Amino acid sequence: MKLTGAAYSGTPRIVTHVRLKPMKPLPLLPLAVLLFAASGIGAAHAIVLGQIDDFESGTTLGWATGHIQPVITTGGPAGAGDNFLQFTADSSGSNGRLTVFNRAQWLGDYVAQGITEIDLDLENLGATPLTIRLAFKSSTANGAPSYLSAGFALPADATWHHATFTLSAATMTALGGPAAFDTFFTSGIAEVRIINEAGTANSNGDPVTSTLGVDNIQAVPEPASPALLLLGCGLVFFLRRKTPRRPTLS
Repeated sequence: MKLTGAAYSGTPRIVTHVRLKPMKPLPLLPLAVLLFAASGIGAAHAIVLGQIDDFESGTTLGWATGHIQPVITTGGPAGAGDNFLQFTADSSGSNGRLTVFNRAQWLGDYVAQGITEIDLDLENLGATPLTIRLAFKSSTANGAPSYLSAGFALPADATWHHATFTLSAATMTALGGPAAFDTFFTSGIAEVRIINEAGTANSNGDPVTSTLGVDNIQAVPEPASPALLLLGCGLVFFLRRKTPRRPTLS
């Protein structure tokens, strides 16, 4: 700040020179979050876009069955020290099927969250090839109306395989007269299952003697959601190109 005398008589005036700083562009991550929120994906639901169950907490994360084992603390897809979920079946009675279910974080509004795919890693530790499917039930009752995904052929090779399950009316089988697909996946899910089922007759699974490893169960976004991230990247680049230079003082 400096004091300058005017050419006329009277009270001197104070002239302040202000150095203006250019506005920094928004970081990519917060910007992407804003874009997702603007798209309606950020609404509060039990299921969350991008959520992943990797079992590194040492717990089963709400996945349950009568014959589930404690979380295995090594030997997952990433190798030594990578936790994974493991469960077995002996083809008889209540322990006869490779079926595990969740009634917590995998329920909710899939449509609002933009989730059209669930990915997971699978390992068949038995001697029989398996056909793994996802089943979405309208209640926990046996035989409840449900939707069944397409099957993933899992060889008996004790090797981890990455499976992708598309969630759409065109790729899923309706069992027992469930609600229309969009209605069901908005508010109709009461239980999500991972099962071994060669056919599409039920959501219980086939009797089998085997052991199955599961890891990295992830809710994957619809194609438009990655597009929003690309848009965010482009906007950040544009803001950086348009950042004004610092003004100079004369």
